[in-house]
Amino acid sequence: MRRFPLRIAILSLIYLVALGVAGALFVQTFSLAQRLPQAPVQAAMLPEYTPTPVPTAAPLIILPTPVPPTPVPTAEAPEPEPVNYHPKSGRYVVVWLPAIFQGAARDSFFANADIIDDISPFWYTPDASGRIFGNRDDELVRIAHGLNIRVIPSIHNVTHDPNIVVNILRDPGLRARHVQYIVDEVVARNYDGIDIDYESLAASMRPYYTAFIQELSVALRQHDKLLTVAVHAKSSDYGGLGGFQDWVAIEPYIDQLRIMTYDYHWRGSGPGPVAPGYWVDAVTEYAASVMDPGKVFLGVHFYGYDWPPSGNAIARPWSVIEDIINQQGATVNFMERNSFGPVQESYFNYNSAQGVRQVWFMTATGLASKIQTVQERDLAGIAIWQLGYEKPEYWQTVREHMVNDPTLVQRALRPLIPEH
Repeated sequence: MRRFPLRIAILSLIYLVALGVAGALFVQTFSLAQRLPQAPVQAAMLPEYTPTPVPTAAPLIILPTPVPPTPVPTAEAPEPEPVNYHPKSGRYVVVWLPAIFQGAARDSFFANADIIDDISPFWYTPDASGRIFGNRDDELVRIAHGLNIRVIPSIHNVTHDPNIVVNILRDPGLRARHVQYIVDEVVARNYDGIDIDYESLAASMRPYYTAFIQELSVALRQHDKLLTVAVHAKSSDYGGLGGFQDWVAIEPYIDQLRIMTYDYHWRGSGPGPVAPGYWVDAVTEYAASVMDPGKVFLGVHFYGYDWPPSGNAIARPWSVIEDIINQQGATVNFMERNSFGPVQESYFNYNSAQGVRQVWFMTATGLASKIQTVQERDLAGIAIWQLGYEKPEYWQTVREHMVNDPTLVQRALRPLIPEH
Protein backbone atom coordinates (compact mmCIF):
# COMPACT_ATOMS: atom_id res chain seq x y z
CA MET A 1 0.00 0.00 0.00
CA ARG A 2 2.95 2.35 0.60
CA ARG A 3 4.16 2.04 -3.10
CA PHE A 4 1.23 4.02 -4.64
CA PRO A 5 1.94 7.43 -2.99
CA LEU A 6 5.57 7.22 -4.09
CA ARG A 7 4.55 6.66 -7.71
CA ILE A 8 2.14 9.63 -7.65
CA ALA A 9 4.84 11.89 -6.26
CA ILE A 10 7.28 10.92 -9.05
CA LEU A 11 4.68 11.55 -11.79
CA SER A 12 3.79 14.93 -10.37
CA LEU A 13 7.45 15.95 -10.35
CA ILE A 14 7.84 14.95 -13.99
CA TYR A 15 4.72 16.93 -14.98
CA LEU A 16 5.98 20.08 -13.25
CA VAL A 17 9.38 19.80 -14.95
CA ALA A 18 7.64 19.47 -18.37
CA LEU A 19 5.55 22.58 -17.74
CA GLY A 20 8.68 24.52 -16.82
CA VAL A 21 10.50 23.50 -20.00
CA ALA A 22 7.49 24.42 -22.18
CA GLY A 23 7.22 27.83 -20.57
CA ALA A 24 10.91 28.52 -21.09
CA LEU A 25 10.66 27.58 -24.75
CA PHE A 26 7.68 29.87 -25.25
CA VAL A 27 9.49 32.84 -23.66
CA GLN A 28 12.58 32.26 -25.78
CA THR A 29 10.55 32.00 -28.99
CA PHE A 30 8.67 35.23 -28.24
CA SER A 31 11.92 37.07 -27.50
CA LEU A 32 13.45 35.98 -30.82
CA ALA A 33 10.40 37.11 -32.73
CA GLN A 34 10.62 40.61 -31.26
CA ARG A 35 14.20 40.96 -32.47
CA LEU A 36 13.47 40.10 -36.17
CA PRO A 37 13.31 43.17 -38.68
CA GLN A 38 9.80 44.05 -39.94
CA ALA A 39 9.57 44.14 -43.76
CA PRO A 40 6.94 46.63 -45.12
CA VAL A 41 4.15 45.13 -47.24
CA GLN A 42 2.45 47.16 -50.04
CA ALA A 43 -1.06 45.95 -50.59
CA ALA A 44 -1.13 47.34 -54.10
CA MET A 45 1.86 45.16 -55.04
CA LEU A 46 0.22 41.96 -53.96
CA PRO A 47 -1.61 39.96 -56.59
CA GLU A 48 -5.34 39.92 -56.00
CA TYR A 49 -6.66 36.55 -55.25
CA THR A 50 -9.78 35.62 -57.15
CA PRO A 51 -11.21 32.30 -56.25
CA THR A 52 -12.21 30.13 -59.15
CA PRO A 53 -15.99 29.84 -59.13
CA VAL A 54 -17.29 26.40 -58.72
CA PRO A 55 -20.19 25.87 -61.12
CA THR A 56 -23.43 24.76 -59.68
CA ALA A 57 -25.90 22.60 -61.39
CA ALA A 58 -28.39 24.76 -63.40
CA PRO A 59 -32.05 23.83 -63.44
CA LEU A 60 -33.23 22.08 -66.56
CA ILE A 61 -34.82 24.55 -69.10
CA ILE A 62 -37.24 23.27 -71.71
CA LEU A 63 -36.73 25.38 -74.85
CA PRO A 64 -39.77 26.30 -76.99
CA THR A 65 -40.15 25.04 -80.53
CA PRO A 66 -38.03 27.26 -82.78
CA VAL A 67 -40.12 29.96 -84.59
CA PRO A 68 -38.87 31.94 -87.58
CA PRO A 69 -38.14 35.55 -86.60
CA THR A 70 -40.72 38.18 -87.48
CA PRO A 71 -39.44 40.11 -90.49
CA VAL A 72 -38.70 43.78 -89.88
CA PRO A 73 -41.22 45.85 -91.83
CA THR A 74 -39.98 48.11 -94.55
CA ALA A 75 -39.84 51.69 -93.36
CA GLU A 76 -42.71 53.72 -94.85
CA ALA A 77 -43.85 57.27 -94.36
CA PRO A 78 -46.58 57.34 -91.70
CA GLU A 79 -50.09 58.04 -92.94
CA PRO A 80 -51.24 61.53 -92.03
CA GLU A 81 -53.57 61.72 -89.08
CA PRO A 82 -57.10 62.75 -90.05
CA VAL A 83 -57.95 66.30 -89.08
CA ASN A 84 -60.37 66.60 -86.20
CA TYR A 85 -61.36 70.21 -86.50
CA HIS A 86 -63.90 72.25 -88.47
CA PRO A 87 -63.94 73.92 -90.86
CA LYS A 88 -61.40 71.81 -92.69
CA SER A 89 -60.60 74.40 -95.34
CA GLY A 90 -60.91 77.67 -93.44
CA ARG A 91 -64.58 78.03 -94.40
CA TYR A 92 -67.31 75.45 -94.07
CA VAL A 93 -68.45 73.25 -96.93
CA VAL A 94 -71.78 71.59 -96.10
CA VAL A 95 -73.88 69.50 -98.44
CA TRP A 96 -77.38 68.12 -98.54
CA LEU A 97 -77.61 64.49 -99.62
CA PRO A 98 -80.51 62.66 -101.28
CA ALA A 99 -82.45 60.25 -99.10
CA ILE A 100 -80.64 57.24 -100.60
CA PHE A 101 -76.84 57.20 -100.48
CA GLN A 102 -75.90 55.81 -103.86
CA GLY A 103 -74.84 56.65 -107.41
CA ALA A 104 -73.40 60.07 -108.19
CA ALA A 105 -74.00 61.36 -104.65
CA ARG A 106 -71.97 58.53 -103.16
CA ASP A 107 -69.15 58.98 -105.68
CA SER A 108 -69.01 62.72 -105.06
CA PHE A 109 -69.03 62.22 -101.30
CA PHE A 110 -65.92 60.04 -101.32
CA ALA A 111 -64.17 62.18 -103.94
CA ASN A 112 -64.55 65.32 -101.82
CA ALA A 113 -64.64 64.01 -98.26
CA ASP A 114 -61.38 65.78 -97.49
CA ILE A 115 -63.05 69.22 -97.67
CA ILE A 116 -66.67 68.41 -96.72
CA ASP A 117 -67.45 69.40 -93.13
CA ASP A 118 -71.13 68.47 -92.72
CA ILE A 119 -73.65 66.31 -94.53
CA SER A 120 -77.41 66.66 -94.20
CA PRO A 121 -79.17 63.62 -95.67
CA PHE A 122 -82.76 64.50 -96.58
CA TRP A 123 -84.20 61.77 -94.34
CA TYR A 124 -87.03 62.83 -92.07
CA THR A 125 -90.54 64.29 -92.17
CA PRO A 126 -93.01 64.73 -89.29
CA ASP A 127 -96.43 63.17 -88.95
CA ALA A 128 -99.52 64.70 -87.34
CA SER A 129 -98.57 63.37 -83.89
CA GLY A 130 -95.18 65.10 -83.90
CA ARG A 131 -93.22 61.93 -84.54
CA ILE A 132 -90.58 61.86 -87.28
CA PHE A 133 -90.11 59.09 -89.78
CA GLY A 134 -88.09 58.37 -92.89
CA ASN A 135 -84.80 56.81 -93.91
CA ARG A 136 -81.87 55.97 -91.68
CA ASP A 137 -78.43 54.84 -92.69
CA ASP A 138 -76.23 53.90 -89.74
CA GLU A 139 -73.47 52.79 -92.10
CA LEU A 140 -73.31 56.27 -93.64
CA VAL A 141 -73.07 57.77 -90.15
CA ARG A 142 -70.16 55.46 -89.34
CA ILE A 143 -68.38 56.22 -92.62
CA ALA A 144 -68.86 59.97 -92.27
CA HIS A 145 -67.56 60.08 -88.71
CA GLY A 146 -64.55 58.04 -89.77
CA LEU A 147 -63.80 60.77 -92.32
CA ASN A 148 -64.31 63.58 -89.80
CA ILE A 149 -67.60 64.65 -91.38
CA ARG A 150 -70.44 65.66 -89.11
CA VAL A 151 -73.86 64.15 -89.74
CA ILE A 152 -76.76 66.60 -89.39
CA PRO A 153 -79.84 65.04 -91.05
CA SER A 154 -82.66 67.22 -92.37
CA ILE A 155 -86.27 67.19 -91.21
CA HIS A 156 -88.45 68.77 -93.88
CA ASN A 157 -92.05 69.43 -94.81
CA VAL A 158 -91.61 69.05 -98.57
CA THR A 159 -94.36 66.43 -98.67
CA HIS A 160 -97.88 65.91 -99.96
CA ASP A 161 -99.18 67.72 -96.86
CA PRO A 162 -96.81 70.52 -95.80
CA ASN A 163 -99.45 71.90 -93.38
CA ILE A 164 -98.81 69.08 -90.90
CA VAL A 165 -96.02 71.27 -89.54
CA VAL A 166 -98.43 74.17 -89.03
CA ASN A 167 -100.56 72.19 -86.57
CA ILE A 168 -97.50 70.91 -84.71
CA LEU A 169 -95.95 74.33 -84.24
CA ARG A 170 -99.19 76.03 -83.18
CA ASP A 171 -99.96 73.51 -80.43
CA PRO A 172 -97.54 73.84 -77.44
CA GLY A 173 -98.13 70.25 -76.40
CA LEU A 174 -97.56 68.83 -79.88
CA ARG A 175 -94.56 71.10 -80.32
CA ALA A 176 -92.99 69.86 -77.08
CA ARG A 177 -93.60 66.26 -78.14
CA HIS A 178 -92.08 67.00 -81.55
CA VAL A 179 -88.97 68.44 -79.89
CA GLN A 180 -88.59 65.38 -77.69
CA TYR A 181 -88.93 62.97 -80.63
CA ILE A 182 -86.24 64.87 -82.51
CA VAL A 183 -83.81 64.96 -79.59
CA ASP A 184 -84.35 61.27 -78.84
CA GLU A 185 -83.58 60.37 -82.45
CA VAL A 186 -80.47 62.55 -82.62
CA VAL A 187 -79.04 61.07 -79.42
CA ALA A 188 -80.00 57.46 -80.20
CA ARG A 189 -78.53 57.53 -83.73
CA ASN A 190 -75.34 59.39 -82.73
CA TYR A 191 -75.99 62.35 -85.02
CA ASP A 192 -74.07 65.57 -84.52
CA GLY A 193 -77.23 67.63 -84.70
CA ILE A 194 -80.35 68.23 -86.77
CA ASP A 195 -81.23 70.49 -89.69
CA ILE A 196 -84.72 72.03 -89.79
CA ASP A 197 -86.04 72.67 -93.30
CA TYR A 198 -89.63 73.84 -92.80
CA GLU A 199 -90.58 75.84 -95.87
CA SER A 200 -93.32 78.07 -97.28
CA LEU A 201 -95.21 78.78 -94.06
CA ALA A 202 -97.40 81.86 -93.69
CA ALA A 203 -95.93 84.97 -92.08
CA SER A 204 -98.47 84.49 -89.26
CA MET A 205 -96.47 81.40 -88.19
CA ARG A 206 -93.54 83.58 -87.19
CA PRO A 207 -93.96 83.43 -83.36
CA TYR A 208 -94.65 79.67 -83.42
CA TYR A 209 -91.65 78.93 -85.63
CA THR A 210 -89.43 81.06 -83.38
CA ALA A 211 -90.68 79.30 -80.24
CA PHE A 212 -90.03 75.91 -81.84
CA ILE A 213 -86.44 76.81 -82.77
CA GLN A 214 -85.75 78.17 -79.29
CA GLU A 215 -87.19 75.13 -77.50
CA LEU A 216 -85.44 72.67 -79.79
CA SER A 217 -82.12 74.46 -79.34
CA VAL A 218 -82.30 74.35 -75.55
CA ALA A 219 -83.07 70.62 -75.64
CA LEU A 220 -80.30 69.81 -78.12
CA ARG A 221 -77.66 71.81 -76.28
CA GLN A 222 -78.21 69.71 -73.18
CA HIS A 223 -76.63 66.92 -75.25
CA ASP A 224 -74.02 69.10 -77.02
CA LYS A 225 -75.80 68.75 -80.35
CA LEU A 226 -75.97 71.28 -83.19
CA LEU A 227 -79.03 73.01 -84.64
CA THR A 228 -78.98 74.27 -88.21
CA VAL A 229 -81.86 75.81 -90.17
CA ALA A 230 -82.52 76.14 -93.89
CA VAL A 231 -84.19 79.49 -94.55
CA HIS A 232 -85.76 81.23 -97.52
CA ALA A 233 -83.62 83.91 -99.15
CA LYS A 234 -84.76 87.46 -98.45
CA SER A 235 -83.32 90.95 -98.53
CA SER A 236 -85.71 92.39 -95.92
CA ASP A 237 -87.33 91.03 -92.76
CA TYR A 238 -90.64 90.04 -94.32
CA GLY A 239 -89.35 89.71 -97.87
CA GLY A 240 -90.02 86.81 -100.19
CA LEU A 241 -91.25 83.57 -98.63
CA GLY A 242 -89.25 84.07 -95.43
CA GLY A 243 -91.57 86.28 -93.40
CA PHE A 244 -92.19 83.51 -90.88
CA GLN A 245 -88.45 83.16 -90.17
CA ASP A 246 -87.18 85.83 -87.78
CA TRP A 247 -83.43 85.69 -88.29
CA VAL A 248 -82.65 88.09 -85.46
CA ALA A 249 -84.76 86.20 -82.92
CA ILE A 250 -83.41 82.75 -83.75
CA GLU A 251 -79.74 83.68 -84.18
CA PRO A 252 -78.71 83.02 -80.53
CA TYR A 253 -80.27 79.57 -80.71
CA ILE A 254 -78.80 78.23 -83.95
CA ASP A 255 -75.36 77.17 -85.12
CA GLN A 256 -75.88 77.63 -88.86
CA LEU A 257 -78.28 79.73 -90.95
CA ARG A 258 -78.29 78.09 -94.38
CA ILE A 259 -79.82 80.55 -96.83
CA MET A 260 -81.45 78.94 -99.85
CA THR A 261 -80.05 81.46 -102.32
CA TYR A 262 -81.47 79.63 -105.32
CA ASP A 263 -84.87 79.28 -107.03
CA TYR A 264 -85.08 82.98 -107.86
CA HIS A 265 -86.64 81.54 -110.97
CA TRP A 266 -88.17 78.32 -109.81
CA ARG A 267 -90.10 75.29 -110.89
CA GLY A 268 -93.41 77.14 -111.11
CA SER A 269 -92.15 80.38 -112.67
CA GLY A 270 -91.10 81.23 -116.18
CA PRO A 271 -87.53 80.47 -117.32
CA GLY A 272 -84.62 82.56 -116.10
CA PRO A 273 -81.47 82.47 -113.96
CA VAL A 274 -81.79 80.27 -110.89
CA ALA A 275 -79.53 82.37 -108.65
CA PRO A 276 -78.52 85.63 -110.34
CA GLY A 277 -75.56 87.38 -108.78
CA TYR A 278 -77.34 90.66 -108.09
CA TRP A 279 -79.97 88.87 -105.99
CA VAL A 280 -77.42 86.77 -104.08
CA ASP A 281 -75.49 89.94 -103.26
CA ALA A 282 -78.62 91.68 -101.89
CA VAL A 283 -79.58 88.69 -99.73
CA THR A 284 -76.13 88.25 -98.19
CA GLU A 285 -75.79 91.97 -97.57
CA TYR A 286 -79.01 91.91 -95.56
CA ALA A 287 -78.03 88.76 -93.66
CA ALA A 288 -74.66 90.18 -92.64
CA SER A 289 -76.35 93.36 -91.42
CA VAL A 290 -78.78 91.69 -88.99
CA MET A 291 -76.80 88.74 -87.58
CA ASP A 292 -73.36 87.28 -87.04
CA PRO A 293 -71.89 86.57 -90.51
CA GLY A 294 -69.99 83.67 -88.97
CA LYS A 295 -73.26 81.74 -88.77
CA VAL A 296 -74.43 82.53 -92.32
CA PHE A 297 -74.06 79.99 -95.14
CA LEU A 298 -74.61 80.90 -98.78
CA GLY A 299 -76.72 78.31 -100.56
CA VAL A 300 -75.29 77.04 -103.85
CA HIS A 301 -77.35 75.11 -106.41
CA PHE A 302 -75.68 72.25 -108.24
CA TYR A 303 -78.77 71.59 -110.38
CA GLY A 304 -80.36 73.35 -113.33
CA TYR A 305 -83.96 73.87 -114.44
CA ASP A 306 -85.46 72.68 -117.72
CA TRP A 307 -88.59 74.70 -118.60
CA PRO A 308 -91.18 73.54 -121.12
CA PRO A 309 -93.07 76.05 -123.31
CA SER A 310 -95.69 76.13 -120.53
CA GLY A 311 -96.01 74.47 -117.16
CA ASN A 312 -93.56 73.54 -114.41
CA ALA A 313 -89.84 73.11 -114.91
CA ILE A 314 -87.94 69.92 -114.18
CA ALA A 315 -84.83 70.01 -111.98
CA ARG A 316 -81.92 68.44 -113.86
CA PRO A 317 -78.52 67.24 -112.67
CA TRP A 318 -75.55 68.22 -114.81
CA SER A 319 -75.25 64.71 -116.27
CA VAL A 320 -78.70 65.05 -117.88
CA ILE A 321 -78.07 68.62 -119.01
CA GLU A 322 -74.85 67.54 -120.67
CA ASP A 323 -76.67 64.71 -122.48
CA ILE A 324 -79.28 67.16 -123.80
CA ILE A 325 -76.58 69.52 -125.07
CA ASN A 326 -74.75 66.71 -126.86
CA GLN A 327 -77.86 65.05 -128.31
CA GLN A 328 -79.47 68.28 -129.46
CA GLY A 329 -76.29 70.02 -130.56
CA ALA A 330 -77.48 72.99 -128.49
CA THR A 331 -75.60 76.27 -128.37
CA VAL A 332 -74.87 77.27 -124.79
CA ASN A 333 -75.06 80.99 -124.00
CA PHE A 334 -73.58 82.79 -121.02
CA MET A 335 -75.40 85.75 -119.46
CA GLU A 336 -72.85 87.93 -117.72
CA ARG A 337 -75.40 90.52 -116.57
CA ASN A 338 -78.80 92.01 -117.32
CA SER A 339 -80.50 95.30 -116.47
CA PHE A 340 -80.58 94.38 -112.74
CA GLY A 341 -76.89 93.62 -112.44
CA PRO A 342 -74.53 90.61 -112.59
CA VAL A 343 -76.14 87.26 -113.48
CA GLN A 344 -73.34 84.85 -114.46
CA GLU A 345 -75.38 81.82 -115.49
CA SER A 346 -75.62 79.81 -118.69
CA TYR A 347 -78.68 78.82 -120.70
CA PHE A 348 -79.67 77.17 -123.97
CA ASN A 349 -82.79 76.25 -125.96
CA TYR A 350 -83.66 72.94 -127.57
CA ASN A 351 -86.57 71.42 -129.45
CA SER A 352 -88.90 68.84 -127.93
CA ALA A 353 -92.31 67.32 -128.64
CA GLN A 354 -93.88 70.06 -126.50
CA GLY A 355 -92.02 72.81 -128.35
CA VAL A 356 -88.92 74.82 -127.53
CA ARG A 357 -87.60 74.23 -124.02
CA GLN A 358 -85.10 76.39 -122.13
CA VAL A 359 -82.47 75.23 -119.61
CA TRP A 360 -80.62 77.40 -117.08
CA PHE A 361 -77.69 76.22 -114.95
CA MET A 362 -74.76 77.53 -112.92
CA THR A 363 -71.27 77.91 -114.38
CA ALA A 364 -67.88 77.69 -112.72
CA THR A 365 -67.57 81.44 -113.21
CA GLY A 366 -70.84 82.02 -111.36
CA LEU A 367 -69.75 79.71 -108.55
CA ALA A 368 -66.44 81.54 -108.20
CA SER A 369 -68.37 84.80 -107.95
CA LYS A 370 -70.56 83.39 -105.16
CA ILE A 371 -67.48 82.25 -103.25
CA GLN A 372 -66.07 85.73 -103.63
CA THR A 373 -69.26 87.05 -102.03
CA VAL A 374 -68.71 84.66 -99.10
CA GLN A 375 -65.20 86.02 -98.70
CA GLU A 376 -66.16 89.68 -99.00
CA ARG A 377 -68.99 89.32 -96.46
CA ASP A 378 -66.82 87.01 -94.31
CA LEU A 379 -69.59 84.41 -94.17
CA ALA A 380 -69.16 80.96 -92.62
CA GLY A 381 -69.19 79.03 -95.89
CA ILE A 382 -71.41 77.44 -98.51
CA ALA A 383 -74.33 74.99 -98.33
CA ILE A 384 -74.72 72.90 -101.48
CA TRP A 385 -77.98 71.53 -102.86
CA GLN A 386 -77.58 68.73 -103.83
CA LEU A 387 -74.56 66.46 -103.80
CA GLY A 388 -74.31 64.38 -106.98
CA TYR A 389 -76.06 66.90 -109.23
CA GLU A 390 -72.90 68.84 -110.00
CA LYS A 391 -70.72 69.54 -112.96
CA PRO A 392 -67.29 68.07 -112.06
CA GLU A 393 -65.53 71.40 -112.48
CA TYR A 394 -67.62 72.88 -109.64
CA TRP A 395 -65.49 71.05 -107.07
CA GLN A 396 -62.33 72.25 -108.73
CA THR A 397 -63.64 75.80 -108.34
CA VAL A 398 -64.45 75.20 -104.67
CA ARG A 399 -60.93 73.92 -104.04
CA GLU A 400 -59.27 76.77 -105.91
CA HIS A 401 -61.25 79.57 -104.28
CA MET A 402 -62.28 78.26 -100.85
CA VAL A 403 -59.51 75.94 -99.76
CA ASN A 404 -56.90 78.49 -100.81
CA ASP A 405 -58.78 81.46 -99.37
CA PRO A 406 -56.59 84.60 -99.37
CA THR A 407 -58.95 86.48 -97.05
CA LEU A 408 -58.30 83.96 -94.29
CA VAL A 409 -54.55 84.46 -94.65
CA GLN A 410 -55.06 88.20 -94.44
CA ARG A 411 -57.22 87.80 -91.33
CA ALA A 412 -54.52 85.70 -89.64
CA LEU A 413 -51.77 88.19 -90.51
CA ARG A 414 -53.66 91.36 -89.65
CA PRO A 415 -52.96 91.20 -85.87
CA LEU A 416 -49.25 90.74 -86.59
CA ILE A 417 -48.89 93.79 -88.80
CA PRO A 418 -48.09 97.02 -86.89
CA GLU A 419 -50.47 99.91 -87.44
CA HIS A 420 -49.24 102.64 -89.75
